[in-house]
Amino acid sequence: MTSQVLTQFTEQGFVLIKEAVPDAIVKTLDNAVQQLTNERALTHSSFNTNRALTQVRNAANVIPEYQLLFGCRDLMSVPYGILNGSLQVLGSEALRREVYQQAHEPWHRDSGAFLERPYDEVNGPLHLKAQVFFTDTRPDNSGNLVLIPGSHRWPVNHKSDTYWQAANDALARGDVPEGGLIVRAEPGDAVVFGNTMWHAVLPNLTQERRSAIIRFGQAWLRPYDHPCDLATAADHLFPESRLLLGYHPNDVNPVDLYKETTTTQSWDAR
Repeated sequence: MTSQVLTQFTEQGFVLIKEAVPDAIVKTLDNAVQQLTNERALTHSSFNTNRALTQVRNAANVIPEYQLLFGCRDLMSVPYGILNGSLQVLGSEALRREVYQQAHEPWHRDSGAFLERPYDEVNGPLHLKAQVFFTDTRPDNSGNLVLIPGSHRWPVNHKSDTYWQAANDALARGDVPEGGLIVRAEPGDAVVFGNTMWHAVLPNLTQERRSAIIRFGQAWLRPYDHPCDLATAADHLFPESRLLLGYHPNDVNPVDLYKETTTTQSWDAR
């Protein structure tokens, strides 16, 4: 990751990574997601009750191909650099968004009020999200992700409920607030942003839109007295994937999780 990328994230709160994931991996994972979601509905209603959304939670453990994302240097080097090497995967998801006349996601921040603190320039964000696109979202009305650059620095109450109600009403018409950015991504592109960034998803009037989400966090956020048992890890996971996802042997000293960076090799060196 270059210093320019870190500067952009610090100032704007997000980074768009072009060709973050090779086309072959995009196609492989996209096919796997389609096959799995064709077989069963996996919507998680605590996140979204949108009937046009199928959401696969804990995707790295149920879709073997998902972990191929962890080997993509251009993708992984950005959160690794932003979090200064203190990297773990907090969540792995895959999404299918069908044609839907309403906004797919209202304006929101992630992770709840206790983590919605303004961006800390010294220590960086607590949480990051990387969204990898499998479908082309360059056209209008394609379920575009929308962001408000700079909003990662807003205090929780910077905008009133009245403001966000009006903003959500406008979102349903395909409109974004002043300063908002409509992300127009090609397959294999990725957007990385922090949990305090205000974001939403516009209506989708054109085609089904598929993507993957990786939620990252600083390694010290691991539960101190509940390290994951390696025996419960999915058999298909590579050793490096298990480390990123928090799987450790039963005899691990929890304090060790705070002393070293999560990975022994910098993603920038790959």
